[in-house]
Amino acid sequence: MVEDRKSQIDALLTNFGQSLKASDEFYHEGTQLAQRLFIKLQQKSKFSIAEPHFGGSFGKKTDVMEPDLDLVVVCNEVEPPLAKVLDDFEDVLTLYQDELRINSDSIKNKERSINFYFKNGIEVDLLPAANIEDKEEVIQKIMKDPRNSVYYSPSLVKTQVGFLKSQESFTHTLIRLAKYWYKNLYFGGEKVFGGSAMIELISVAAAEEEGKSMLRAFDKVLEMISRLDSLKLAFRSLSADNDKWERVPVNELHQGNSRQIVPCLVGNPLKLQQNYFIIEPANPFQDFLEERTITVINNFKKFASLTRTDLGQLVSSNRVGEDFILALFQPRPLVIVHVHTLCLPNYFNVKYASPCSSLLCGMKVRNEAVMKDDRKKATIDVLKARLLSVVNAVATTNPDTVTTNSVCDAVRDATKTSLQVDLGPAAVDRENEMDVTLTIPYRIKGQGYAVRYSMSWK
Repeated sequence: MVEDRKSQIDALLTNFGQSLKASDEFYHEGTQLAQRLFIKLQQKSKFSIAEPHFGGSFGKKTDVMEPDLDLVVVCNEVEPPLAKVLDDFEDVLTLYQDELRINSDSIKNKERSINFYFKNGIEVDLLPAANIEDKEEVIQKIMKDPRNSVYYSPSLVKTQVGFLKSQESFTHTLIRLAKYWYKNLYFGGEKVFGGSAMIELISVAAAEEEGKSMLRAFDKVLEMISRLDSLKLAFRSLSADNDKWERVPVNELHQGNSRQIVPCLVGNPLKLQQNYFIIEPANPFQDFLEERTITVINNFKKFASLTRTDLGQLVSSNRVGEDFILALFQPRPLVIVHVHTLCLPNYFNVKYASPCSSLLCGMKVRNEAVMKDDRKKATIDVLKARLLSVVNAVATTNPDTVTTNSVCDAVRDATKTSLQVDLGPAAVDRENEMDVTLTIPYRIKGQGYAVRYSMSWK
């Protein structure tokens, strides 16, 4: 009976993980917009552009619902740091933002990348890269000045993408489950740069150990994160074309073995003296735990432990379908009314089943001052992640029985839990009076709907 229950949960987690992949519409629109952007840069940039690449989860095919786009543009005859290239790219994007369908005033130069939004809501991180084909040459350049590691890292995009693409479909599904869990975490305003990539590597290691059971593999991911401050993780390629990798056994990751693993697997030999690290397979000088604050690490540990406890209780419960998924992937922290880095709305206007043909989330801002307030903007980001998560869970877990009422109930419950606000029945439609409206689309039996979640700070 217990094994039957575990098999049932294995199937539930597998199906849900597979449903998290971004829609074909997202891939189509994202690819078209990116290609138009690449062509414009080739035509108008002062620099010679060799080729473009899709990096990040979009290129690796480890996306979860609506990922951002990491667009890597390889340039000829340039060396990091690439400040002049970034300035030039920023000029091109600004000059042709309407033609490229870039959202007005969203372009931000972030020193090693340019961040902006397309008008359909897709977020983009544009990274220039030096044209260096040989990975070993890149590593040698980083060794000369490790401070430039982050600038050379985009030159390794082929290896970065290839590492994840070489993994089996089981691992891709596990990665999506783990990243879906991660997207529901809030770290009190602290930035977690490279968090998704870190989750990917932990998932790869977990799948290597528990590659036959999605339940055990996801539990392993949580277990590894719950001891993040003692986790040592590095990978090595087993083939010349980098299409097969394995985790380096922990007993090999010590100072006495440095000649065999430095710098090809772990760039800095001093790293081997540390209690924890997660090394990027393509760039041995990139440690995803190096700049993590103790607060972020402790939150990761706490959130993973809480979810792991929930998982153990749910396995022995009678919950199935969306009830199981919603209970397992609860956001952390669950209640955010007392989080000082957020500023919660005073008023709401929610429509639960508006007709909608798009599969992309949208946001309508009627009061620009809201987006200039860091606490209010952070609140919008948190609520968007939680709404997208709960609507997706309900709409995809039981596709044969789900109704718009199911979505309505789940959104109300999530709002009551997170914000301690009872939305009650739909009131007079005052959406156009609200500061911001989030549009969260979903489909039921081929019919498109959206939750239109409007908020005001007044």
